[in-house]
Amino acid sequence: MLRLIRCEFWKLKRKKFVLFIIGAAFLFPVPMVVFAKGSGLDFNWLFLNTGVFSYFLLQPTVLGILGAILFCTERANGTQKNIRAVPVSPVALTMAKVIVLLIFSLLYSLAENGAVLIGGFIIGNVEGVPGRLCVSLLIGLMVPLAILPVLAIECLGCRGYIFSIILSFAYASASFAVVFAMSNVLSPLSAVFRWALPHMTDGPTYGLDDWFLSTPACIGVLALTAVSFIVLTVIFKPRQEI
Repeated sequence: MLRLIRCEFWKLKRKKFVLFIIGAAFLFPVPMVVFAKGSGLDFNWLFLNTGVFSYFLLQPTVLGILGAILFCTERANGTQKNIRAVPVSPVALTMAKVIVLLIFSLLYSLAENGAVLIGGFIIGNVEGVPGRLCVSLLIGLMVPLAILPVLAIECLGCRGYIFSIILSFAYASASFAVVFAMSNVLSPLSAVFRWALPHMTDGPTYGLDDWFLSTPACIGVLALTAVSFIVLTVIFKPRQEI
């Protein structure tokens, strides 16, 4: 498994995706810090509002692009047939790609959290750093699992990176809209969103405790999503034309 993960990182080495991840993580914190500084808002506001847009709108899109690279590179380069000749389990190969996605997601969360922390020092108000870092890392683990439906479509379709960007952004935007409409419609990403919101703020929840998702319920949704993704990928990926 470690060798497979290392191979996946080698594929991404030339693409300099780490720099892209770090750059994307700073996209929302910078304007939010400027706004918070000018409006006299505190660190709790900064963390919540930056996290909402960064974790649940931008991060799924970034990871969707990365997923397209991970799952479609072999077919795009014509090396899929060679991989099938190697005695590697499809489950192991799929898991290696998902683990790489998790690692990059955690890297994104750390970079975003670091940017917010720097912003907190700029506005002169920093508090609850360990707890907020823990929440950020948990979200960093959950979001990649929540976008597995998008990756399944990318993996089985492999229609190009533009399609992946549009699909990822559409999925993130739809889940975003569902949450802000206070709808009970549930997708894996909206499930993470509804779990994370009360943990991202120290402010009042305005009687929404029954609408927020509990930790066991969120884990159950993500576990079902992960199992379904692996089953679909293992069954249908080998049937694709080379």
